[in-house]
Amino acid sequence: MHKNIRQIFTALLLITLLALPGRIAMAQVTANTALDTKSPVNLSKSVDISADELEANLRKDIVIFVGNVVVAQKDLTLNSDRVTVFYQGDKKDGSAINRIDASGSVRLTTKTETIHSTWGIYDFTDKIITLGGKVVLKRKDGEIKGKRLVYNLESGLITIESDPKGDGRVKGQFTLPKKQ
Repeated sequence: MHKNIRQIFTALLLITLLALPGRIAMAQVTANTALDTKSPVNLSKSVDISADELEANLRKDIVIFVGNVVVAQKDLTLNSDRVTVFYQGDKKDGSAINRIDASGSVRLTTKTETIHSTWGIYDFTDKIITLGGKVVLKRKDGEIKGKRLVYNLESGLITIESDPKGDGRVKGQFTLPKKQ
């Protein structure tokens, strides 16, 4: 019962935000509930990356993966045509990834959503993923389209911005829960 009320409230809030006039429209979707204080995306420290090809530039501390790239980190999967991994070397514990840049056809998948875009940046330090281009966020209860998406993995807050060069609107379509 509480879940349906939360879904209706979230849908109505988003519809209200989408109806506001302005050059830049924003919509925010929170993936966690008021009762859930954990991160909505369970991340592990290990990151598995696979691709058709790999090129490493050890002097610049970057590795480039090309072709059918899959980046997996527990509940999070990123698929892309090309991924550049930036890391810090010379650490006592080994190398640590700072950032991943993805380009081409980018798809980010979690337990609750799938997001498509043309480029993406995953900042491991701040646990923030930024996706851009033609962004489409799909969930079981609807979809939202925009130009740029910022996903805070710790708080679960997703912010979507519209393209100010277009009609300046974030667009969404939602399915309301069926009455029981």
